[in-house]
Amino acid sequence: MGLKKVLMIVGIVFLVLMVVLAGVAFYFYNFYVFKTVRICVGEARDLGVPCEVVEDCIDAARENGYDFDFEGLPDFIQEKFGEVLDEVGYCNETCWLKDVRGIDVDLQELEFLDSCEDWEMEIAIEIRGKEGLEILKYLKSREE
Repeated sequence: MGLKKVLMIVGIVFLVLMVVLAGVAFYFYNFYVFKTVRICVGEARDLGVPCEVVEDCIDAARENGYDFDFEGLPDFIQEKFGEVLDEVGYCNETCWLKDVRGIDVDLQELEFLDSCEDWEMEIAIEIRGKEGLEILKYLKSREE
């Protein structure tokens, strides 16, 4: 067998491996779910704060030390936290706030829950490769 044929076979094998690796990388970056973070929204309790609209309740919560500032977080997390905020509170003459599991408000960190109870509403955040890279960039920017 000539050197030219050997180099050609090695080249073809190399190209096939590169195409397969590119396909695998594309799949893991866009489709494979590495982790699912669950946020569970439970029963509501009356805060006893008079309100006319839900924003009154959010303002009252901010005055009591709850920070709802999501600026700087990756976009997909801001979107999901917005969904959580939409579900957590409502105004029925007084502010009502639902219990939330999966977010540690004091530390502003996510808790990893295996599942929500049957009576809780679940908001899932799926972490794929691209979301994982966004989280890594965010964490690195916090360290600086």
